[in-house]
Amino acid sequence: MKILALSGSLRAASINSAVLRAVKQLAPASIEVRLFSGLGNLPLYNPDLENAPPAVARQLRNEVAAADALLIASPEYAHGVTGTIKNALDWLVAFEGFVDKPVAVLNATPRAHHADTALRETLVTMSATLIETASITLPLPSANISETDMLAAPEIVSLLSGVLTKIQRTVKLLPDMKPFLGSSVYIDSQHPAIVAQAAKLAEGAAAEEEIAKRCFEFVRDEIKHSWDYRLNPVTCKAFEVLIHGTGYCCAKSHLLAALLRANAIPAGLCYQRLTLDGDQPPFCLHGLNAVYLPQHGWYRIDARGNKPGVNAEFCPPLEKLAFPIVNPLEQDLPGIHAEPLPTVVKALTEYQTVEQVYHNLPDVAATEQ
Repeated sequence: MKILALSGSLRAASINSAVLRAVKQLAPASIEVRLFSGLGNLPLYNPDLENAPPAVARQLRNEVAAADALLIASPEYAHGVTGTIKNALDWLVAFEGFVDKPVAVLNATPRAHHADTALRETLVTMSATLIETASITLPLPSANISETDMLAAPEIVSLLSGVLTKIQRTVKLLPDMKPFLGSSVYIDSQHPAIVAQAAKLAEGAAAEEEIAKRCFEFVRDEIKHSWDYRLNPVTCKAFEVLIHGTGYCCAKSHLLAALLRANAIPAGLCYQRLTLDGDQPPFCLHGLNAVYLPQHGWYRIDARGNKPGVNAEFCPPLEKLAFPIVNPLEQDLPGIHAEPLPTVVKALTEYQTVEQVYHNLPDVAATEQ
């Protein structure tokens, strides 16, 4: 696997460049890390040169296209990204080889959060696939630390080795998992509020499974089920569920999928067809999630919210859902969906109150799946 590393600083003693050199030294034989050294030679971006870009711009584009992923480390100047890295990205805006490229961002200065946030926003706008789990802030003890010092610090070595592992894992997963990692209208995982909450939930977590559990418990416990609490407004998009703190089961599943995807953890939607009362029709769809965990594969979780008689948990590989199928008329509908079913979207967008939704709950015959 090939990783192209870009430093947003031209200083010879740049701590960001030192971080990338340390990553290069830590890379196992299966990963080649190449530091691009020509950013200082790039002229200011000029759209008039798109049809005949200068040689160094062509070189940058060729190396980006050849790389399986990018790794960027860049400082903050006056609460903004450096001109060096912004100019490099400007030369890539119209380049098709950058679209969907997996990118991780390293922040070498914990206090420099403005540039880190702005850089991520730019990358998402450019249609990069941001690897959130590999995009970390390094707790470096000094702004003058060298790569030799970094390589002698067990905590830094562990963090940087973890970055490489997470980039490699994401690159391997992307072809099959791309639909379950993307942001969309209703699973809007790149909405700033979703990204911020996802990062908060992932902070300090040692592994993807721990992040997934935190996301699950947040949605299960902190987001109120609309009918349990009789709470308006009716929500459907993930960011709406997060902002208003409420949603029906399907809406809550949209939020959980978005939080997981924002942390580069593949997540999809699943459905059960349940009876509303006892063992007789009518039926309705109950929405839950499936998350891909490297140790277990696809694992179903149900964040609808616990209450007396309902006790969903995150305890892989054991599945503990809100509603086990015990009635022969009910069933788990097959498949893991990247997007919500149209009937679900219809119910959650056409009706104005939770009472109206309750009297028009979505349903679909199993034969339609």
